Amino acid sequence: MDVDTETPASTPRQWTPSEQDVIDLEGEYGWIARGDKRPVEKRLPFNRPKLMQVYRVLPFVARYARYWVRNYNNRDRLFINTFEPLKHKHTYGVPCGTIGSGSIGRDFRGGFCKFGLKPGLVEHHVKAVKANQFILTLRKSDGETKQLVLGVNEHHVNQLNNWKFGIEEENIIYRGLYPRSWTVYKISSHNVKVVITQTSPVIPNNYKDSSLPVTLFHFKIINESNEDIEAAITFTFRNGTGCKKTQSEGMCKSLQITSPSAKGLMLKHEIAGMDTTYCVMSSDVDATSVAAFDPNALECKLWDSLEQNMNLNELEAESEATHLAVACSTYKHIKMRESTSFDHALVWHMPKVHFTSKKRSYKRYYTKFFDDEAPDTAFDIGCYALGNKESWERQIDEWQNVVLLDQNVPLWFKSALFNELYYLTDGGTVWFAYDESWKQEEQHLSDYTLRHFKDYGRFAYLESWEYRMMNTYDVHFYASFALAELFPWIECTVQMEMRDQFENHVSKQVRFHMEGDRAPIKTQKRVPHDLGNPADEPFLKVNAYIMHDTGKWKDLNLKFVLTSYRDYVILMDKSPEYLDFVYPAVRQVIEEGLTKWDKNGDSMIENFGAADQTYDAWKMVGVSAYCGSLWLGALVVALKMAEDMKDEAGVKKYGEALDSAKRVFDTVLWNGSYYNFDQASNSNSTIMADQLCGFWYLQSIDAELVRNLLPQSHVDSVLETVFNYNVVKFADCTLGAVNGMLPNGKIDRSYIQADEVWVGITYSLASFFIQQNQLMKGFETAAGCYDACFNRFGLQYQTPEALYRGRFYRAIGYMRPLAIWSMFTALKKQKFFTAQ
Repeated sequence: MDVDTETPASTPRQWTPSEQDVIDLEGEYGWIARGDKRPVEKRLPFNRPKLMQVYRVLPFVARYARYWVRNYNNRDRLFINTFEPLKHKHTYGVPCGTIGSGSIGRDFRGGFCKFGLKPGLVEHHVKAVKANQFILTLRKSDGETKQLVLGVNEHHVNQLNNWKFGIEEENIIYRGLYPRSWTVYKISSHNVKVVITQTSPVIPNNYKDSSLPVTLFHFKIINESNEDIEAAITFTFRNGTGCKKTQSEGMCKSLQITSPSAKGLMLKHEIAGMDTTYCVMSSDVDATSVAAFDPNALECKLWDSLEQNMNLNELEAESEATHLAVACSTYKHIKMRESTSFDHALVWHMPKVHFTSKKRSYKRYYTKFFDDEAPDTAFDIGCYALGNKESWERQIDEWQNVVLLDQNVPLWFKSALFNELYYLTDGGTVWFAYDESWKQEEQHLSDYTLRHFKDYGRFAYLESWEYRMMNTYDVHFYASFALAELFPWIECTVQMEMRDQFENHVSKQVRFHMEGDRAPIKTQKRVPHDLGNPADEPFLKVNAYIMHDTGKWKDLNLKFVLTSYRDYVILMDKSPEYLDFVYPAVRQVIEEGLTKWDKNGDSMIENFGAADQTYDAWKMVGVSAYCGSLWLGALVVALKMAEDMKDEAGVKKYGEALDSAKRVFDTVLWNGSYYNFDQASNSNSTIMADQLCGFWYLQSIDAELVRNLLPQSHVDSVLETVFNYNVVKFADCTLGAVNGMLPNGKIDRSYIQADEVWVGITYSLASFFIQQNQLMKGFETAAGCYDACFNRFGLQYQTPEALYRGRFYRAIGYMRPLAIWSMFTALKKQKFFTAQ
């Protein structure tokens, strides 16, 4: 089984790309690394809370421990497995795949790993699969042949023992700029370079191509020697996803197929009971040969055939076996001092899927455009991809160059902005085509939402690779900037579904781990925390999160109000139909706040002493800066929607409530420098990085919305204080913004999460600085997070939720860092990217 074993730490190599390296990599933008790159600082998953932090939540620890023990044999299906957190791998690169059709991870040195083909599940434990490789064969004019795998040998399996992994790590250089990457292999013995460009068609507003299960590989072989050479590149891929179970699911069958535009080999098999077809293929029909082989063989005939013949013509292409791999090889003759190029495609056609509980099946969104029943659909998708390669490259260039060619934004930001989008592909993302049965099984779904599902499908993504909850809404609030900017109709359908879920009620009682109380899983007239656990049955079973009763949370419903207005104004062009759809829920949320969350009748809501918001281990008591600012923002947009609805009673009520709430917020929490965390908790005087979240979000919609909401001098002082304390005093701009700092300049360690840096919050704080025309502080704040994750800690393409001042991170592969697109939104409003 190709699973991970810990690679021993080694001394980090210092390396800077040369001018020639930049030329070979076809650009300077993105994450650039050499194959021998190692983390500068060793980091581990967080597992060492302070004794005081543990003491304050001892009942929770006891309840969760009992729950974990009861589910020990099924702990891989828990919504959160706190006791076995995922460890990062410093070798990840840009993943293969688009949106919602599954993903296949890449080792930036070569190889394929970390499959995400099962809906909502990311197999992070799977290391690079030995049989999934690019093999280079070179032959000089005197017959001398060199053959090696383009990758690094870290495989601890007794298979394919004659395969040679002879390339040195320092002869591999890499550039990742999602959704593309470039890898250069230097074969110094033959004065040859191989450049592999990986492209997945993630293209803003192109909903068809951005859903396809395909990645293209463009090979350029440069002969820098003084003699002609022969060269072949062979792409090999085996059944399954790299773990023993999926590699042994019955019979596999390979089928050769050729058309005027492509030649390839399909591999039909099953993954977790779902029909799957892999296809490796080339657009260079005449120069390509294909073959099937046994990926478990000790010695591989394919290797010997390539070495002898430089093709696969003497091997069988069509075969049936329990374990099977397919290969596609393209041969070229290259004159001295010249180069050649050609294209391969990898397709994984898995049209009909189910979640772990198998209560319902779904068709992937791309089946709207390709026949899921036809026997050759995988090949058809590959032909379509190869035929559209140049168009896709042009569209991606046009999209990205608006940012890349802007000289007023720093180099690191250009990398971070696009590379954090890896999560749209690799975040356990699902995107399903509409099914008529949904209405019968989920009667809360409205005709309005279903109509949009028919056009744009149904989308969901994980909170984190290890926090198995789909569309976690308090986190999506921050991450949604990416979808709003790039795929607005996906964002709108997510919001529409949350509007329908607001009406849903699940009466089944459950005991919640943190407070120990029993309550319904989903309370009516509340926005759900999430749409379910993919290891169970999302959509049909919502609110997999049972740490708290989120029906009592303050932020979820307020974030719904704010996001509804954002989508109404910016994405839906003030559609009256959309406003009719969301306004009743908005009105009910505000009424709930005024009647049940405001304990003293002053129109400002209070927190009730629990961690009743996205900082779910950080208790708030009384009026709090975080929830209070969200409440102010919700009142502002509720007033605006009431005006557009011509709801005179609402205009009067919300206007009066807003005036009162503003006064209370400023009077109760303002201390002369910043807004106190809250009124009475252990953190009440803490400087919270996210204290004006509601103000920030309002301003991201329209600066006019925050005019006279709070004194501008107070906003300026808050940002100055947060920058000086949470950013500079915390780690001198090298780690982003810590969530909580004490006014004495020490980190607030009263609660878990107070002492964490949340990468997504840091990005949103940075955009807040940019909104306030403090661009340098914005970039300085965010730069530390990116540099730490991508350059120092080996956390690239797996950005965690949280970083600590030393040693630890928490929850790799997390949704919230997509909030970096709020920085793009803020910069765009500041007239950056004017070429757009």
